[in-house]
Amino acid sequence: MTPTPTPIPQPVRAVRVDFNDYASSRAEIAKLERRLKAANVNLVALGAGRVDWTYFKWDGHEENWSSDVRDTGIDFLAEDAARFSRWAQVDAVVDVFAPRYIAAHPSAAAISWLGQPSPDLVSTTELVDGEFGRQLIAMLEYIAANYPVNSISITELSYYTIGYGEDDLRAYKAYTGRSDWPHHPNGLINIDDPSIGKWRSYEISRFLERAAAAVHRHGKKLSVDVEVSWGHLQLEATNKGQNYGLLLEHADRLIVWDYFGLSGYRPTYTAEIARYLSRYGRERIIISIGLWARGGKVISPDALQQAMEAALISDVPNLWITPSLYLSEEHWKVMTDLWNPPGQ
Repeated sequence: MTPTPTPIPQPVRAVRVDFNDYASSRAEIAKLERRLKAANVNLVALGAGRVDWTYFKWDGHEENWSSDVRDTGIDFLAEDAARFSRWAQVDAVVDVFAPRYIAAHPSAAAISWLGQPSPDLVSTTELVDGEFGRQLIAMLEYIAANYPVNSISITELSYYTIGYGEDDLRAYKAYTGRSDWPHHPNGLINIDDPSIGKWRSYEISRFLERAAAAVHRHGKKLSVDVEVSWGHLQLEATNKGQNYGLLLEHADRLIVWDYFGLSGYRPTYTAEIARYLSRYGRERIIISIGLWARGGKVISPDALQQAMEAALISDVPNLWITPSLYLSEEHWKVMTDLWNPPGQ
């Protein structure tokens, strides 16, 4: 299903919708929709799930449907995308974590620099050239072909302390011509050696080339979540395998994690982030303000306001607030006031 094109005003005003429990979420939808409309939101991001745990009915992959889908019989992505696409653009968020897949295929797990398997992420090589990567791209294409969404975004695609197994080493050696990972004098892998980030960003860009082709075949856009190199913006999270320039060779947009509440930076640092990112053009960058703060807390409404104001007066005014689950009445008021300027 292809949605009726909805002209999207600038700047982007996006909210990532999340629920404590999908099975009981239907009772929350009407109130949430009223709040989104009141805040002048024009892009609603919906969780599609993971390859091994979907919130939609992926035909032929019933074993991967979430318990919420199986127990209720509801295709949550279909219901919510149809609802919100009547008045906003819709993004389907796909998480690359794969705990159930790894439990069933232990050899697919990414290995940490200390030799421990990841419970959540498959190896870089498995993602790019393996069976898991093929299933992930099939999932992206299924959503693009069958759901009324305008775009699909990929989240959690970040490697730093993990991704050092034998399969990844072979790929690294082939790319760099080196005989081994770079090491510190104490024998540990030097995960900050620039050659690793450069190699991994190349591999991730290879995966995104195929992912973008699958999504673009159905007239949809592909976005990718990326991290911020706090205090060193010019590094562009390359050490996480997320070199911005390489990823933008295939992805349509980057959703940049401005999670200042977790980083220890002030909300006004958003201005620095926006200033740096302006080199890529306002159409290709969305700044994602995360509501998380250290110690399991939530950033204050005042901090949200400071960060939003810093972005809105910049050359990159596109904002994505996440997750809706943590938005208090005061947070909603900040968003509503800032996204409904006088005279609009």
